[in-house]
Amino acid sequence: MVKSFHFDWAIFVSFVLLVIIGLVAVYSATYTATSDPFYYLKRHIFALFIASIAGLVAYSTPISFWKKNAYLIFLITLILLIVVLVLPSDGTGTKRWINLGFFKFQPSELAKFATVLFIAKYLERKSDKLDKFGPVIVIYAVVGITGILVAVEPHKGAFLFLIILTGLILFSSPLKLRYVLSPAVIIVPLFFLFFILKSNYAFSRLKGWLNPDPTSKEGYQPFQAMLSFAKGGPFGEGIGMGTQKLKYLPEIHTDYIFSLIGEETGLIGSLLVMFLFFIILYRGVKTSLEKEDFFTEILGLGITYIITLNAVFHIFVNLNLFPSTGFTLPFVSYGGSSLIMSFVYIGILLRISKEATKMVYKKRN
Repeated sequence: MVKSFHFDWAIFVSFVLLVIIGLVAVYSATYTATSDPFYYLKRHIFALFIASIAGLVAYSTPISFWKKNAYLIFLITLILLIVVLVLPSDGTGTKRWINLGFFKFQPSELAKFATVLFIAKYLERKSDKLDKFGPVIVIYAVVGITGILVAVEPHKGAFLFLIILTGLILFSSPLKLRYVLSPAVIIVPLFFLFFILKSNYAFSRLKGWLNPDPTSKEGYQPFQAMLSFAKGGPFGEGIGMGTQKLKYLPEIHTDYIFSLIGEETGLIGSLLVMFLFFIILYRGVKTSLEKEDFFTEILGLGITYIITLNAVFHIFVNLNLFPSTGFTLPFVSYGGSSLIMSFVYIGILLRISKEATKMVYKKRN
C-alpha cells in the first residue's frame, strides 16, 4: 500500500477562518439580547470547546473504525430517531431534541453522518455490482426510511437534505446516472405532495418564500432577511453596527446569521464566507477522489457534501432563494449539535487527507 501523509492546510485554514468569523458574528448578534452582553458568546465558546474535543477525537480515529462500525452507527441513529419521537414535545409540537440535561442533542444531525457511513459501506460491499440497479434501490429505500423518521418530527428540510445528499454521493460514484436519477423523479414529487402541500405549517413557509410580505406572519422573516443584505450594500454597515438583530430578524444568531454578515460586512464579507466554503468543497472532493480505499473515497465525498450542502441551504434561505428550513451555517452559527457535528466532519476530512492516495505507475522506456 502506498503511504502518502498529507495534511490539507487549505481545508484547515478555511475552517479556522469560518470559526473566527462565527465568534465575531455570534457576539455581534447577541450582545444586546440579555443584560449580560457576553452571555451567548460564553456559551458559544463553551460549545466550541466541546466541539474541538469531538473534532480532535474524530481526527485521531482511524478510518478503519468508521468502516468497521458503519452499520452499527446507522442502527443506533435509527433507534435515536425513534426515541425522539416517543419523548414529549418541546411545547411547540416538534420533537427534534433529546435533552441530556446539560446539552440538547438533535438526532437528525447524526442522521446525516450515519447516512454517509451506510452508503459508503454498502457501496464498498456491492462494488462488484455497481453496474446494476439493485444497490440504488436499497440505498434510496433505507435513506427514505431515515428521512420519514426525520420528517415526522417534523423536520421536512432534513428529509429533503438527506435525499439530495444521497443523490450527490451516488452521482459521484461509479453508478450509472440513469439509475441515480430514476428514484429521485418519484421521491421528490411525493415529498412535496405529502410533506409540503398537506402540511399547513410547511405550506405557510412556502407561501412566505414566494411572497415575502413583512405584514404577514409567514413572509416576515424572509423579508427582513433580504432587507439585511439591502442595508449592507457592497461594504456593510460595520461590524456591530447592524440593526436587524434588534428584534427585527428572529433567530439571527442561528438560522439567519448569514444575513447579519451581509448587513454588517456587505457583499465583500458575504462573498468571503462563500469562498471559504467553496475551498472546503473543492479541496474535500479533490482529496477524497485521490484516496486509494473506496470506502474512504465515498466517506470523504459524503462529509464534504454535508458541510457544503448545509451552507448552501442556510445561505439560500437567507437570500430567500429557498423556503425557511432551519439550517444553521456550519462553524459560524451559535453552538449546538450542528456545531459539534461540523467539527467531527472537519476532523474526519482532515484525517482522510492523510490516508494513502492512489498511485499512478509510469512504465519505464
